[in-house]
Amino acid sequence: MSDMSDMNDIPEPSNESIPDFIQLQQIPVNYIQQVETDLLEPVVFTQGSATNTGFTRFTLQNKGFLHSHSKIFMSIVPESTNSDVYFAPQIGIGQVIKKAVLKVGNKILNELDSWNSLYAVKSSLITNESNIDRELATTARWLNHKFVYNTDSEVFASNIGLNTEVEPEADKLFLPDWATMDANKPAECPTYMIDLSDLFPFLKVHQLPLYMINEPINIELTFEPTTKFRTQIGTSDTVDIAMNIDRNELKFCADYIFYGASDEMERYANANKDMSFSFVDYRLTEHTTSQTDLASGVIRNLGMANRLVSRIITTIGADASTVNEQSILGQHNSLSPFVAADGTSGVVKYNIRYNDRFEYTSDVDNTARLFSILADSEGVPFLARAEYSNEGVAGSITNTESYDGRDQSVNLEGQLFYLGSRLTNGRVGQRGIELFLSGSFNPSGRVPNIIKSYCEYMRVARLTDGFMEIFNA
Repeated sequence: MSDMSDMNDIPEPSNESIPDFIQLQQIPVNYIQQVETDLLEPVVFTQGSATNTGFTRFTLQNKGFLHSHSKIFMSIVPESTNSDVYFAPQIGIGQVIKKAVLKVGNKILNELDSWNSLYAVKSSLITNESNIDRELATTARWLNHKFVYNTDSEVFASNIGLNTEVEPEADKLFLPDWATMDANKPAECPTYMIDLSDLFPFLKVHQLPLYMINEPINIELTFEPTTKFRTQIGTSDTVDIAMNIDRNELKFCADYIFYGASDEMERYANANKDMSFSFVDYRLTEHTTSQTDLASGVIRNLGMANRLVSRIITTIGADASTVNEQSILGQHNSLSPFVAADGTSGVVKYNIRYNDRFEYTSDVDNTARLFSILADSEGVPFLARAEYSNEGVAGSITNTESYDGRDQSVNLEGQLFYLGSRLTNGRVGQRGIELFLSGSFNPSGRVPNIIKSYCEYMRVARLTDGFMEIFNA
């Protein structure tokens, strides 16, 4: 019987050919891989306040390849009083992070403001099963649905609703005790994680060769203000209580990968003294609006002149001053067109114009088609029809089971309406991109105030003799 621990039994890779260690999923299995894990403390940390954002910075060591699925760990502790604190189900711990920046030296590789709102959109692509079976414990995302059966029936369900996999009590749903934060039990507040590749699109396709870079590499995170924005609270909890980041639990778990049994990494570095990386980044454009403006139609210039833009994601949100921390979804929702009591859909029109052409030959005015082009652009969102467009059978979101006393139909219907388009007309010209949008967006009394558009565009990073240059494609 052979000794499986004998590293000499592993075939040596050819000296003539070294694989591309940068590209994910390109490494042959016959290469020895070793992983070194460091638990890094922040070099800078500020908590923030009720009116000011918080901030932290991590500095990586220049060794090995940075594993794209390294994690940032974080825990929230209520400052006082509140005992039923949780994260919004469509975003989880990502609710805390307002801005994410990855820097090499003084050059910015990835940067995005309002990162948490985009994260909420991307999180809609996670299956219900994954949310409740995995994400609730790891990232605090728990947008999971169940059928709500009619009284005295085990076969007929006219409603759907949230599913926490905790048995309702007096028609009230709750999260498991371990998934909520209690000011009286700070040591029991859960710690969650955020995947580095979710923060920085560069790491979706590349592993960063830290050992080949002669500049400091920093991760910088800006946190939401301490009150109203970081978490949601129970209906019996006190509003405007600070939700503090536990400094002792804030860590960066960095996995450094080393390839080969001898000098493969050195030979790779010598053979790639000048190398380029193509990747995507996102640019946010925000515009204020009003119900009146949207009803008559708005045209908003998103910029992006002379850039290779591949996709656009747009949300319609309410004014931050109206954020209700006792709601289910918090501020990171997106309002759907208004639907009348008879189920008639409100008027909506959507289009994108650039290079003197409209992306769609006629304005898209059907919510089913809007959902379809969103799916073509991003993938299929795991959302109920009523959550997306507020359409369907009246009251299809249950109001018989509340979530901790909050009516699910009021809090969920028409609150997750995302617009997404994949662009096909090539590089954007000098006039930039124009968003055309009109409609009545006012479900459940929430008034639209801000339009956020995230443009995905191509960038190139060039690593030459240990120093990085970054420019638009």
